[in-house]
Amino acid sequence: MSIEHDFFGILGDEDEGEVYWSDSAELGDQSVEIDLSSPDEDSVTAEALDIAAAMISSMEDLDSQVRESLVADLSAEVSVTSQYISEQLEEMDQEAIENAIIWDSGDQQIDFLRSLRLQRIGFHPHHNGSEAHFAVLEYAISPDDTDGLLVVTIDVHGDTVQVALDS
Repeated sequence: MSIEHDFFGILGDEDEGEVYWSDSAELGDQSVEIDLSSPDEDSVTAEALDIAAAMISSMEDLDSQVRESLVADLSAEVSVTSQYISEQLEEMDQEAIENAIIWDSGDQQIDFLRSLRLQRIGFHPHHNGSEAHFAVLEYAISPDDTDGLLVVTIDVHGDTVQVALDS
């Protein structure tokens, strides 16, 4: 059995019951890898696919919303976002940092966040509850110079559920 969707086309594998789709999209001057996957085709609803398609179509708005949540995370007493910034500034050489940070407002943390590059968005349409991990966005300051990622998980409404570090 498979699922047919206007945006994603035909999804599913008759033998395995898994759903997988991938593509890349342009966000400003960068390419972002996008994938959608579910281990169980039966748990994927048309509504969840519609939401994922809408998020992809308005990727700039989604990116802005997630970046705003990262700015809000900076004000937390224990901030994963602050930790990521500190770790990257310590690990990267000065020239790589200067090349990666494309903003200069005078606020190093905000300039750093504004300079992050969205690398990948992974959608999990079988997680469509309000507290579930519907999509994962992976950001890097300089993908060629560091493996460190700032990973933001959002729910079906686009609200941030979790911010984590990955390398």
